[in-house]
Amino acid sequence: MDALSVKNKHPYYYSKCFILVIFVVKIISKNMKAFIIILIVFGVHNIIWGQEELIVLQNEPIEFKADGYYIKKVVDNRADKENIGFVQKGVFKKTKIDANLKGGVEKGIYNYLKENFEQDPNAVPIVLCITKLQISESKSLPVTGKVEIKMEFCREKNGNLGKLYDAEAYVEKPAVNVSKTQEERIREVITSCLQSFNDSDWKSITPIYMKERK
Repeated sequence: MDALSVKNKHPYYYSKCFILVIFVVKIISKNMKAFIIILIVFGVHNIIWGQEELIVLQNEPIEFKADGYYIKKVVDNRADKENIGFVQKGVFKKTKIDANLKGGVEKGIYNYLKENFEQDPNAVPIVLCITKLQISESKSLPVTGKVEIKMEFCREKNGNLGKLYDAEAYVEKPAVNVSKTQEERIREVITSCLQSFNDSDWKSITPIYMKERK
């Protein structure tokens, strides 16, 4: 349609367009509150949906020390490394968000132990292999935070690992803010496994070395 044909439109055409615009404006005005609420709800939902909860293990010293060993490195041997579970967000805690340790499982746990676990660097080097780390929250009240961990304590020789000990721990506790306190439960299960290794007869075990899993 050229400029001349638009210019020569009948005035009735423009009056219909004007009435239609007024009608749409009135509808939006009458339902503005609902319109704004819908925008906010969808906006918040999209923000939450795209989030990832990064958990930082706080510097709280472990009350005992390593008995004749030190943690040389931490290896993430979990089958699924995408996340460590979920936390629940939103007004009614119905939106699940993937959770991870900040920096990843290997770095997050190693740095925590380096700063908070008394170890002798001249003792036996141990490779800590994490085979499971899963966090979750209950749906029913009272809301509880759940953390489960499984790990292997290994010696390393010529690039191969020899298992000395298996350890696992599970904790489930309620809290006012479960998501925020999950890092406490993670520290608790790690500490429990370290204590179990300390109390074991690992020093008398001759490991069978196998190539490290990637």
